[in-house]
Amino acid sequence: MVRFGIRTEEQYFRLGPGRANSSPHVAYSLLDVGDQPSAEQIRAFEDISILMRTSNGTFRTTFPGRFKDVDAAAIRLMGKMHSAGAEIQIQDRAVSHGLTSWEWAEGVFKAFPQARFEASDILLELFEMSRGAAAYIVEPNGRAIQFIRAPFVVSLEHAEPRRYPVNRLVAGWAKRQFEGLALGQDWMKAGEKQGWRVRRIPYVHPKARELGRTNPNFQFQLRSVFEATPAECDVIRTMNIFNRSYFSDEQLTAGANAIFNSLRPGGIWIVGRTLEEDRSNHVSLLRRGAKGWEVLERIGQGWELEGLALGARS
Repeated sequence: MVRFGIRTEEQYFRLGPGRANSSPHVAYSLLDVGDQPSAEQIRAFEDISILMRTSNGTFRTTFPGRFKDVDAAAIRLMGKMHSAGAEIQIQDRAVSHGLTSWEWAEGVFKAFPQARFEASDILLELFEMSRGAAAYIVEPNGRAIQFIRAPFVVSLEHAEPRRYPVNRLVAGWAKRQFEGLALGQDWMKAGEKQGWRVRRIPYVHPKARELGRTNPNFQFQLRSVFEATPAECDVIRTMNIFNRSYFSDEQLTAGANAIFNSLRPGGIWIVGRTLEEDRSNHVSLLRRGAKGWEVLERIGQGWELEGLALGARS
């Protein structure tokens, strides 16, 4: 069997909602919807992102209203600790394309107009490297994750299903060809010297990008969840990132300590996960105390690794 790719908006919209999803045969170049996208293009951006997986194995899954209950609890707690005019420093980390950051920020700025809100991730853009009829979708680190050449769109990081042997052959050939370019660390300049055209594909939700353009207190930043910003923040959120699918207990402890050190005394850490089966959130809202974490409240069953964080500071 063979599976052809979806390479153009016309092909994508012809399939209709629910059929053109983010499986590897949809070109990630379609994420470039411009600065004034239509509602249909925004929906396409969200749908293509739903199952997108990067070279480090993390998924970019998110959807509208995902953290509605978490947003409300956070804003309520912030209201107990800060006046409406306070310049609260907020970091929302590992935000994927930032749709949920935009949703939270909309509520934050209504309650705290002077708040400063930073949304961050380690991947905020992709690149299309094209020459002739062929194109690669490349991460900033130089890893190619997708190959596009009519009529194919294939994943280079995650194996094509065995039921599509032709796609597997195309993917294997494309990966070898890319590796043969030997682009090195300065891969963009090296590719351009070899005749490839490199084009940036923003990977920030259009609504979040628009808020960043109109409100200087909302910004995106490249940042790891493990980075410490000493006593800089009043609130930090890390949803759906600190779990054993991605990290060892040693790494998780280091991450919890990085968050602790990034908060001011009394600062709030919002941490947990969304169960994909029913989309319920299970979250712990922790406060940085004098010697360790204090549990303020829980949503659902709380963060399943809450004990690990509490033990790290005991």
